[in-house]
Amino acid sequence: MVKTLRYTLMAVVAMVANFSFAQTTIDFTQQAVTKTQNEAGKVVGYTLTAEGYTFTADKQKGQTAPNQNGNTKDLRHFAKNTLTISGATMKQIVFTMSDQGKKQWGDVTPSEGQVTVDTENGITTWTNTNGSTTVTFTVGDTNTYGTNTDKKAGQFDLTSVTISGEAGGETKQSAKLAFSETTVDHEVGTEFTAPIFTKETTAAVTFVSDNEAVATVNAEGVIALGNEEGKAVITATSEENDTYNAGKAICTVYVWHYNVYKKAAAVESGKKYMIVAQRDGNTYYAIPAQESYNYGFLNTFKEEGTVDELKIKSSYDDSFTFETLDDGFSIKDCYGRYLYMDTQHNSFQFDKEKSEAWTVEAEENGTFSITNNGKFIQYGSGTFTTFAAYDKLQENAVLPMLFVLNDNESGINGITNDNTVKNGARYNLAGQRVNNSYKGIVIENGKKFVVK
Repeated sequence: MVKTLRYTLMAVVAMVANFSFAQTTIDFTQQAVTKTQNEAGKVVGYTLTAEGYTFTADKQKGQTAPNQNGNTKDLRHFAKNTLTISGATMKQIVFTMSDQGKKQWGDVTPSEGQVTVDTENGITTWTNTNGSTTVTFTVGDTNTYGTNTDKKAGQFDLTSVTISGEAGGETKQSAKLAFSETTVDHEVGTEFTAPIFTKETTAAVTFVSDNEAVATVNAEGVIALGNEEGKAVITATSEENDTYNAGKAICTVYVWHYNVYKKAAAVESGKKYMIVAQRDGNTYYAIPAQESYNYGFLNTFKEEGTVDELKIKSSYDDSFTFETLDDGFSIKDCYGRYLYMDTQHNSFQFDKEKSEAWTVEAEENGTFSITNNGKFIQYGSGTFTTFAAYDKLQENAVLPMLFVLNDNESGINGITNDNTVKNGARYNLAGQRVNNSYKGIVIENGKKFVVK
């Protein structure tokens, strides 16, 4: 009731002051950010310009840098991060929280103006009756409003903003460039349906693909598949004109096959493995921590049942490479970071230069004891669903299994769509495309043969 009255009073004040508002809505899931780095080359934030406004996020004193989630495309800001918005005069900003953001929702403190929170509708609203051309928000330490009360740290995750300012003679409309799908997830061999592009601007629209081997786009915004697997980012842009602001829309296309991982009894140097746990009748496999992280636990995906085989999309490199060292194996993730343990924490440390040895010992029940600096990898501690490493076995924790990439059943097996794979493309047993000079076992048009 208090929140409802608060918004009503704001509306009355606006009418008395004879304000008329122009609104601009920016859907972050249709945008792509530019990562920013510090002098040491570490990612510390991002920038984004859309509809005449610039968004600048910075790690500041936080432990984790703000980022855009790879799949859902929402903008995630962590405790002590800052988000600065600048552009035309702003009197109100309505932030729409993402589904993830509602779970770990913290306070934000503005550099000027006031903030109110409406948990029922999933929005945070900033107002400043005097108007601002620049305002900075600092994310609080605490998960104040989130539904996941087990998580204590504050976050500020956004899918969109609506910015309102005083309307004037030069107020322009949003270009409203949009693809009907911001992400296209296409399995090789299945029917491809192109997303639909729409716009409201009267300005010309330019379309670009950053990887035409995977997907192309024509002058009307129609997307078509290329000849290869991988990722292609399709970008639509329009210039500002007398009526409309400049516009931008993004569609990311993933073309992939399934990689098959099977339960391993031993470790071979240079092989790719999934780190797996089985508990409570289900199978969980680890995924690498985000690229910007220097340390952390390994989150997991769940498969129903206790399986001996995993099928993972080739567009998600969730594997870890084990390589022989003098006294064990190094463990490297898909970002080229080595995992190791320090003496103070149970979370993994990630470093591209520090390849420490883990001892890997097979157990009779099919699990492995994988140890570094006196700590061994375990899945779950109590009710946790992450991998960490401890010097003692934790309550309700299990040792990991290793599932190795199966070269004979991975790669391009099952590709039958002639519209997707053309011109006699060749692949090795790891599913990597190779040229005609490649020697060894290759796959072409679904058939294996040896090139000498």
